[in-house]
Amino acid sequence: VTRYQIRIKQWYQRRVRVGKGDARWIVEEREDAKNVNNWHWSEVDASTPSKKFFKDKFMELAVTGSEGSVRVSEVTKCEGEASVNNRKGKVIYFFEWDIELKWCGKTATSNDNITGKILIENVSEENTEDEVDISTRQNKNGTEHTKLHQMVKAQLVPKCREIVGDYIKYLQVEHGKQVILPTKKGEGINSQPVKPKAAAPVNTIKKKMAETVISSNKPTENADYKRTDINLSDSFKCCVDDLFQCFINPDKMKAYFNGAAEVDPRESGKFSKLGGMITGTYLEIQPNESIHLHWRFNDWPADMYSSVTLRFKDTGSSTELSLTQVGVPQYSVDQIKSGWYKYYFNAIKRSFGYGSG
Repeated sequence: VTRYQIRIKQWYQRRVRVGKGDARWIVEEREDAKNVNNWHWSEVDASTPSKKFFKDKFMELAVTGSEGSVRVSEVTKCEGEASVNNRKGKVIYFFEWDIELKWCGKTATSNDNITGKILIENVSEENTEDEVDISTRQNKNGTEHTKLHQMVKAQLVPKCREIVGDYIKYLQVEHGKQVILPTKKGEGINSQPVKPKAAAPVNTIKKKMAETVISSNKPTENADYKRTDINLSDSFKCCVDDLFQCFINPDKMKAYFNGAAEVDPRESGKFSKLGGMITGTYLEIQPNESIHLHWRFNDWPADMYSSVTLRFKDTGSSTELSLTQVGVPQYSVDQIKSGWYKYYFNAIKRSFGYGSG
């Protein structure tokens, strides 16, 4: 402890009675006289250990299946920065990363070493792991290359998202405690670190769906629900069967819904997504052509359903998806449109790389 720190502590003790008055200025019994009550801004640079975290975690990724095996062989780029800050006893995180991985593998029928890339962009405190952009590439064309590329999209990409989610927890556990000095009782002022207001917590899709999809201007029970239709379309860089499976395969649906999906993909089978927020029935399934659904939100009147028809068209280089939803309450049209793109179409592209070239 320096002589200057001792003088500062003595100055405060003469002016503030210990245990009395405004808690922000209570002088605690800290011999080092540092940042009393964690009131002042402090910061830890977490950039270097973050790079090590990403390298260690990504280099562990490997999957094996009937088509072959594939693994991450190198972290070719990890650019960005991270810091953990304390202000008024709260922990705030700032980070932004762009990461590039090299993957390699072999198919069950070939000994050729097949390679490609995984690009992970917009890793920041403003995005959850489900909102991070992940795209994939294969370095050469060919049947064997495409087989492994599909494995990367279906199996490695979800694991990459898990690592991004683990990174946020890593910052809290490993670096959050560095900026919160213990009090005289040996405890931190705030044992629950918080992130900036703009950043969404990990795994909050259900809450966000409620805020995004369900209108705050919902009519009263006695209101006249005027209904209308919605028409949407989008293009996906995959074959028609891969996209079709995203709407009937339970494992794929759980992947892009982050586990919040229960489905019985057969005619007359029921489905429930986002903890029961969206429910309905499969009315008709025409493989690789169309799906017809009975579809509703849980806050709609009990007897109100909409009719959803999904149509799939193979264009050779991609698959076109068109959606028609009939009988939607007018008050929630904009929110439903946004929900289809954000939590279905864009989530599918992010999870399986179907938005990449």
